[in-house]
Amino acid sequence: MKKIIILLALFITSNQFAQTKLTYDKNGVLNKVDYDKLIGTKKYQLISAFDTVSMKPLLVYAIYVKNNKFGILDNNAKEITPAIYDGIEGLNISYTTVMFGFHENYPVKIGKKYGLISNTGKQILPVQYDYIHNEEKRSVKRIHKKDVVLDSVVVANLGNEELIFSPKGKLLKKNVDIENNDDVPVIEESRDRDYSCSRNNTDEKPSVKITTPYGNVYQKLDNNLALVQNKVDKFYFQGLVDLSTNKVLIPVEFNYITIPEKGKFIVVKDKKFNLYNEKGELLLPETYENIDKFNKIYRLKKNGKLAIFDLDLKPITDFIYDEFGSASIDFMVAKKDKKYGVIHPNGTEIIPFEYENIEPYFNRYETGIAFYKVKLNAKEGFISKEGKPLTEIIYESIVPECTIEEHSPYGEMTMPIDHDYHNKNAYFIYKKDNKYGLLDNDFKNLIPNEYDYLQKSYHNDFVFVSKKDSSKKTNDIMSILNIRNNKTIVPFDYNYFKYFGGNYFMISQGKKLGVCDFDGKMIIPMNDVSDYNERFYYNKIYKGLEIIDKRKDNYYIDSQKNMILISDK
Repeated sequence: MKKIIILLALFITSNQFAQTKLTYDKNGVLNKVDYDKLIGTKKYQLISAFDTVSMKPLLVYAIYVKNNKFGILDNNAKEITPAIYDGIEGLNISYTTVMFGFHENYPVKIGKKYGLISNTGKQILPVQYDYIHNEEKRSVKRIHKKDVVLDSVVVANLGNEELIFSPKGKLLKKNVDIENNDDVPVIEESRDRDYSCSRNNTDEKPSVKITTPYGNVYQKLDNNLALVQNKVDKFYFQGLVDLSTNKVLIPVEFNYITIPEKGKFIVVKDKKFNLYNEKGELLLPETYENIDKFNKIYRLKKNGKLAIFDLDLKPITDFIYDEFGSASIDFMVAKKDKKYGVIHPNGTEIIPFEYENIEPYFNRYETGIAFYKVKLNAKEGFISKEGKPLTEIIYESIVPECTIEEHSPYGEMTMPIDHDYHNKNAYFIYKKDNKYGLLDNDFKNLIPNEYDYLQKSYHNDFVFVSKKDSSKKTNDIMSILNIRNNKTIVPFDYNYFKYFGGNYFMISQGKKLGVCDFDGKMIIPMNDVSDYNERFYYNKIYKGLEIIDKRKDNYYIDSQKNMILISDK
């Protein structure tokens, strides 16, 4: 009798819990009281954050783990499915299939086989297929990310067969039109597309070869003009011809001709440059070593020196420059008398010619210049685009972190646009007195220069720092520095780090690999590895449920930072 009363009390408690709406924050993370209650009474190992998987009907789900298996829980603590799955693929937010909305049905996995359930937990297809994926209707308009994405068909692979089912589990003909299956009502017809401009249009007529007495046409222009080229011995020569009169406007004797602007032609013969107009009139009285057009100016070279001419080919400057470098519509880096400065294309001097080098940093997502890096007496510093000092010119090297390449969380390199400055730059790495430190975005000292080497990480709050150690074969030891409090989170005893996502770093010590969190706590102990393929990988599997995997060892971490190991070994 006593046992019956106890069981009845447990049932009542459990039933009351199931009817109580759980409390969670704006990120879907359960409050600690509800979390601990579920963990304690239902023996869950982990609980993800809650996510709105559908607006119509309103469904708010979390993933829970029990006995190393996954199930679905709603925000009233009701188990939509028991914990029997090794994966609920349809709720995996790392999949591109749910980037714009969750589907009405979820592929699920037990062992290596797949099945399909509805978003209310009902079985649609048994777990017996090699793979299952949904094909959504092309005609469905996504108004909101959380609207249920209606599927056209479900494709299930079994051995060499590809079986096609309706979203309700009905086996369809194998030649069904996947994108326009009428089994699901059309919500909004897709826009008509015009494919008449296809590259593979076989009705297009090949271009007809045009010949003249002076050579073959290789570029037709307006007003019946054409550039022609004629082969003499082994060499081609180019000129300009009026096709309507068959008159030669520019003699067919030049090595090549370019068109800098409409109505003008730069001609090159034996490395000598000149300009013609479309009437065949020579525009310059003499030849030059180079002519090129940039924005609204021409740049000419004579006797090894450069000058700027306007569009009417009138000189703006004398031939006094040795070199032109990076330029834009309102500036041009130039070299004169072995020193670098900056001039406006109208010839006005912006930055005086007193530096050993000038390197402009363009704004990555805006127009114009962010600032210049200048070099003087073998030291570097920054000046504004107006030439005002932003830092002292005292550094052996200084660079914005946003222009340095880095490893992404997925392993490949992320290459920023060369010399393009992002206004979300986190800091500047500098080297002074052969030691490395950081400046903040106001060019004030952020981290003193006391490290033998300093590397950016993929996370803006941390950098990897090194110190030399004569007792080590590699002659240096590494740690992770939190730049917000200028404190290292692990001892100087490691040789490699990688931020791979979430709040975690992969760390290496000789032939050992492990994982620590942002506080330096080892959440996965250091273990021997035989090769680099045994490295760790990170991903967000479900909202508030992360995975760190190492081949067959899968470490799951929930929104409360509890962690379990599920091994495939």
